[in-house]
Amino acid sequence: MSQDIEKYRTWVRQGQHRRSAGIFFMAKGIIEELGEEKGKELIIEQVYEMGNSFGTDRKNALQKQGLDNNVKRFFDPSSQTDTVIAFAWKGETVSQSEEHIVKEFTYCPIAEGFKNYGKDGVKIGELFCEHIDNAVAQAYNSDIECIRESSLNLDGLCRLHFKLKD
Repeated sequence: MSQDIEKYRTWVRQGQHRRSAGIFFMAKGIIEELGEEKGKELIIEQVYEMGNSFGTDRKNALQKQGLDNNVKRFFDPSSQTDTVIAFAWKGETVSQSEEHIVKEFTYCPIAEGFKNYGKDGVKIGELFCEHIDNAVAQAYNSDIECIRESSLNLDGLCRLHFKLKD
């Protein structure tokens, strides 16, 4: 891989680390101010609001192209409004059909960014990661859900199962 590509990948990853830092410090302050239970509730609510924005952007990009927002197109680069995932994350599709996609990630700069803040960072990162992908999927298409089957920072592998709801 060329040095330029690696340089740009490093820049993108550092930007995602800063995203994690922003989320970490805001979430930490919310928990300190409201307490654990109420703080987590508010953080989850805001993660859904953020994810819904991303999912709506993706859905709208497809609509502008006259395409359906189905499961198979969820990771189609032509429908992405944020193609950075394919560039800065390490992952692969391990299973795909018309009804589901299973992605496994062995590297995520957002998870790494949370990990940089120790146990508290991982704890807040888990709160974020547990909800963000489902929030994006729900806004993209309300018939789709994302089940997070494993965690990168806790299990060494992030496994996300996007599927039609039962």
